[in-house]
Amino acid sequence: MSTPVQKIFIRRLNLLAIVSAILLGLVLVQSQRMILLSDLNNKGEALARILASVTLDAAMVHDYATMERYVQDIVVDPAITAIEIRRSDNEMLASSGQIKDGESGTLIVMKSITIGADIFGEVRISLSTARVNAISRNLLLATLAAVILFHLLGIILSNIALKKAVTTPLRLLNQAIERFRQGQLNEKIDIEEPAEFAEIAQSFNAMSETINRNFADIQKQQDELQLEQNKLATIVGSMADGLFVTDNEGIIFAFNQSATEITGFSEQEATGRKCSDLFQSTLCKDACALSHGGETVRNKETWLTTRDGRILSVSVSSAMVYDVKGDAVGGVQTFRDITAEKKRQEMYCHTEKLATIGQLAAGVAHEINNPLSNILGYAKLIKPGAKSEDIEKRVSVIVEQARKCSDIVKGLLDFSRSSGAEPAEFSLSPLIEKVIPMVRYQADKQGTAIEFSPGGEFTVYADCRKIEQVIFNLLINAVQTTPPAENIWVTTGRAGKNIYFSVADNGPGVAQDMHQKIFDPFYTTKPIGEGTGLGLSICAGIVAEADGSIDIETREGGGTVFTVLLPELEITV
Repeated sequence: MSTPVQKIFIRRLNLLAIVSAILLGLVLVQSQRMILLSDLNNKGEALARILASVTLDAAMVHDYATMERYVQDIVVDPAITAIEIRRSDNEMLASSGQIKDGESGTLIVMKSITIGADIFGEVRISLSTARVNAISRNLLLATLAAVILFHLLGIILSNIALKKAVTTPLRLLNQAIERFRQGQLNEKIDIEEPAEFAEIAQSFNAMSETINRNFADIQKQQDELQLEQNKLATIVGSMADGLFVTDNEGIIFAFNQSATEITGFSEQEATGRKCSDLFQSTLCKDACALSHGGETVRNKETWLTTRDGRILSVSVSSAMVYDVKGDAVGGVQTFRDITAEKKRQEMYCHTEKLATIGQLAAGVAHEINNPLSNILGYAKLIKPGAKSEDIEKRVSVIVEQARKCSDIVKGLLDFSRSSGAEPAEFSLSPLIEKVIPMVRYQADKQGTAIEFSPGGEFTVYADCRKIEQVIFNLLINAVQTTPPAENIWVTTGRAGKNIYFSVADNGPGVAQDMHQKIFDPFYTTKPIGEGTGLGLSICAGIVAEADGSIDIETREGGGTVFTVLLPELEITV
């Protein structure tokens, strides 16, 4: 436990006062003792001079009784303990008491008796220092008493001054800080003196005001943040799409209600598990921004396995999540179940196929009728008795015409056959060359020429039957909108990392404001009864499913150009 400043101050003050008192007392007593000893010594020297003078006069007349009388008169003084007068040959002339050299408590004064330059004898007086010692002792005690008295008085006055100047302001500061710590942010301190504590109080009041103001701003921001969090939680909770958030390792730490409804996994079951382990699919690898260099992914089709083992087709969008420093901390993924939507799309595709087949029925019948007529004609020419060479030629023509009929019917059946999405590698140009003959009769009927100019051999990865339907629909539309005796151009090529094929016609074109509407379901510019309005919508859906895009633009000189971009298959060696 720390010591209060008042105790520290008193302790140090006491130590300082005691040391000062000891030093002062010693100096004072010693100086006074020196003065008293000096006075005693002067007194002894004065008496020694008198005795030396009296001894010399008495020695001249051999009056030794006078010397004794003087000695006895002087030794009556209590300060004088002994007197000796000796001749130079050490004969004692007069004495009182015995002088012992080095005896404590005595001061010995010596005076030589001279006759001219000759020394006749010596006077020695022993003086007692008892009185000096007593005075010094009393002085020391008086000094100590005075020091103690003044020291106690100083402590009392120091306590009063310390309390007023230090302890009370510190207590006020401590109480204010404690109240401030307890949450009273508008706390103020009123200290006027001393100036140092007044400055501290002013600084504390300024700090309190600033913190109170900042706290009010923070509280306001927290309220706004809480409101936004509540809004976000409401939005996330009411989303029809599933949503989950992962860290940089793909560990799920947020899972909304729609995700639970779609997948069957509860938030508790999903939280803390890796996305790939939970869904048992390549969803994270296919559609997570973490696996695509941080790029935002939109409407990427992939699949996942639900809790009860069903496999769902889902459309996933994802983006990275960053902290305030701009460092990636995870990703957020939204997904929706498109299984039923894909089934409807396949149904619409099949419906459009059937509608297109209906439009081709007359042409196909005519195409089949010509070889059938040839077959009948050549069959009639085979008569009994004809030469074997003629029969063989006519049979070969019949077989060729029958095969032609079979190829026409087979192509129509293959096109009309419904199938699921089965992405695979295929070459684009041969597929286009396969579709063109299916619409060539209708084009030839109105005198429209179809020119195909391949820009190279390109391999793509998509559903071949669906891309075939896109080519077919675009060609049929071009034939139907192109006036007689005009041309249709089909080309292929590379655009960056994509492969494209385009169908350009020489028809009336499409108005600029219709470029977006033309891909809407059931929107058609054809007369009633001649179109379903699903053709271009289905084409756009098929191309989007293959991670491609379809665009329309007005051709220079009139007409329309439809361009389909598809990702090129990356062939690794």
